[in-house]
Amino acid sequence: MKKILFLIAALSCIAAGASAAGGKTGYVDSQAVFEKTKLGQKYQGIVREYYNNRKKILDADAEEIRKQQEDFKKQAGVMNEKARREKEEAIGRKINEFEKKRAEFNEEISKKNEELSREFDQSMTVVLKDIVKKEKFSMVLNKSVTVAPKSDVPTVLYADEDLDLTAKVVAEMDKKFETSK
Repeated sequence: MKKILFLIAALSCIAAGASAAGGKTGYVDSQAVFEKTKLGQKYQGIVREYYNNRKKILDADAEEIRKQQEDFKKQAGVMNEKARREKEEAIGRKINEFEKKRAEFNEEISKKNEELSREFDQSMTVVLKDIVKKEKFSMVLNKSVTVAPKSDVPTVLYADEDLDLTAKVVAEMDKKFETSK
């Protein structure tokens, strides 16, 4: 809690300093920019497609394991002990391979998401810098960033709606993305 209060106090001091220097302070909801811009939607589609392709593979593997388990249940009563143990071990190996593959896919998806997020953040920063220069802002805060892990408290607790640059950033990014196609 002390960290949160310290962070809020520090941000207040920074904002006061920027105001005293004659510049304006604004904020952007970067999550909203990501969700609303064409570039953000494109990246969301890429991640979704990446996920769906891997999910199809995992679903097929899961179905194969399920069928093997059903077959084993049907045959277990007539199998000798050695055959039953071998079949159980084979199914166990399949399950372990499936879990390993699922973990690898989750890691791949996470890396792809991070890569696209970095690219998006760089694009957004370029657009934001242009807006900041044109409109003479001294500081822009990110409304979407939380102050503590697993917290829903944004860094900008309150700000006048006139200071919200989100719509401008969305419009400029869409304009820029439209021309870069």
